Amino acid sequence: MDYLFTMSLDKKQLPSKPFERVIVFVDGGYLRATCKELFGNDDISFESLSKFIVRSFNELLKENPFQANLIRIYYYDGIVRETGSEYAKQSEYFERISNELNYTVRLGELRKSSKKEPFRQKGVDIRMAIDALAKAYQNHYDHGVFMVGDTDFIPLIEAVKDAGKKTLLLGLCPANFTKCPPDLMRVFDQRIYIGFDDIKSWMEK
Repeated sequence: MDYLFTMSLDKKQLPSKPFERVIVFVDGGYLRATCKELFGNDDISFESLSKFIVRSFNELLKENPFQANLIRIYYYDGIVRETGSEYAKQSEYFERISNELNYTVRLGELRKSSKKEPFRQKGVDIRMAIDALAKAYQNHYDHGVFMVGDTDFIPLIEAVKDAGKKTLLLGLCPANFTKCPPDLMRVFDQRIYIGFDDIKSWMEK
């Protein structure tokens, strides 16, 4: 089931629905890279993002008879080593996310093999996989919501589904769904595609 989020949603009061436990897993590198590409910065209002996720779950998944009981948002990213010049700036950024209600930050490393090479994340995806699967088998959630954009996550989503959990993709698709690989989209039970204006609504004013 696919949905495209727009701000022209019908604002009429929806009937009350029972709650379903929801945990959100965010690939922070994917999120920040998209925002930098679109707006030149990653000054994201994570409070606004949290509200958006709950609202989109409640209002867009019309065939879903539940509303979100948000358990937690896990945010995954990489950070340079403490000796790096960017460490203090990145540490402050991630600390700000940690201080938001319902957020937990999980950090891997950012490394590069030479000065000419770009930074690459190490140990980030595996942290998401461990959390998503452990919490699925511990029955900590009913519905796993993933903000990811890499086909490397397909085996993880399949495993979460095998554990009996429902899955929802929040795809950052600012133009013609170009950031949403078809193979990744197909593996999810449901998908919400998020456009430019809605991504902009999360940015700090």
